[in-house]
Amino acid sequence: MLPEWRGLAAAIMAAAALLGGAAPALAQAATTTTTTITTTTTTTLQPHPFSPATASCVRDAERALRACTRSGGATCRKDFETAYSKCFAAGAGVSCAKRCATRETTCLTAVPTTKKTCRKACRTALTRDIRACRQIADGDNVWAGGDGSCLTTARGNLSLCRFVCSQASLDCHTSLKFCIANCANL
Repeated sequence: MLPEWRGLAAAIMAAAALLGGAAPALAQAATTTTTTITTTTTTTLQPHPFSPATASCVRDAERALRACTRSGGATCRKDFETAYSKCFAAGAGVSCAKRCATRETTCLTAVPTTKKTCRKACRTALTRDIRACRQIADGDNVWAGGDGSCLTTARGNLSLCRFVCSQASLDCHTSLKFCIANCANL
């Protein structure tokens, strides 16, 4: 073990000597260049806030929906769509809000089916990932830890996929927020 350390120490000393002699030459040849770079950032804008009258009306409609749902009402969602759409400007605002609320209801109704299909796709992807991991040849360096790292990555992908599936209803609510941003307020 001692000879290995001597060889390593000799290699470090040689590298230091080589790099030590080259540093002054690099420092003398260095020049400074200043440039101006203009960047443009494009982002998705957040939906605009509601007017005070619209915001108050929307809160009341959402409160009524929660109360109706707790009491077991049969037409809660339909009543909510009507009350919610009336929180916007007459004419185009009401029809826009009604269309957005109806889309959200349709989306929320499809959530169980969406989750089921999504979870099935996650399981299929996991099966394919595991099959691919088993095909890694012994001694292959594609994955730093070999099969173990590949399988860990496959399980991580499964967890991420399942999380995405669980957020299906959140996607519906987010779509409503961006849709409703185009509707005229009271």
